[in-house]
Amino acid sequence: MTNWQPNKLRDFFLHFDSGNPNHLKAADLLQKHASQVMSDTAEWVKTFRGTVSDKAYLETAGKIIAEFEGFRATPYKCPAGVWTIGFGSTYYPDGTLVTPQDTPVSRFGAEKLLAGHIEKAIVPVLEQTIPTWGLMNGNQKAAIISFAYNLGPHFYGGSNFNTITKALSTKDNWKQVPSALMLYVNPGSSFEAGLRRRRKAEGDLWTRTT
Repeated sequence: MTNWQPNKLRDFFLHFDSGNPNHLKAADLLQKHASQVMSDTAEWVKTFRGTVSDKAYLETAGKIIAEFEGFRATPYKCPAGVWTIGFGSTYYPDGTLVTPQDTPVSRFGAEKLLAGHIEKAIVPVLEQTIPTWGLMNGNQKAAIISFAYNLGPHFYGGSNFNTITKALSTKDNWKQVPSALMLYVNPGSSFEAGLRRRRKAEGDLWTRTT
C-alpha cells in the first residue's frame, strides 16, 4: 500500500482507512478545499446521501396526465370554468394566465408546459407535505403526481382528503392507496366515468413494480 497513488477520488474512498492518521489529514484537506461542493445543499452531498433520485418518474407522470387530460391546441374552458390550453395548463411559465385570445400551442409546446408545471409547481409541494414521499418508487410518485395535477398539489392534509392522507401518511398504510384514490371520482356527475378510469389507472400504476 505504500506505493499506491490515488488517480480518482473513488480510489481514495476505496482505500480510506479511518485508523490511518495520514488518511484522516488527507480527508480534512479534501474537505477544506471542497467546502462549497460538500455543503448540505450541494448536489454532491444529496447524491452521497441518496436523496437525488431518478427523474424518470416525471416522464411517467406526464404520460398518464396527458392521456386523461387530452390535448387541446387552442384555449378552452375547463369544467371549473378556467381558461386552459394544451394538457390542462391554466398558466404559462412566467405566471401569465391562459386567455381565450392566446395563440394555439403545439403538442410539443404543451408537453413542455406540462413538464414544467409538474416539476416546479407540483413535485415541490408533494415533497414538502407528504412524509413518505422519499420512500416511494417512481411509479408511486407518478401516480400521486397525476392525482395532484387533477385535484391540486395541496391535497395532503386537506379536510376533503382524509382517506388518501391517511393512506399516504405511513408506509404501513400504502396498501390502502388504490382504494383511497377511487373515492375521488365526483360521483353522480358527468365526469364520474372518466375520473373512475383515471383513478383506476393511477391505482394500477401505484402497485406496478416495474
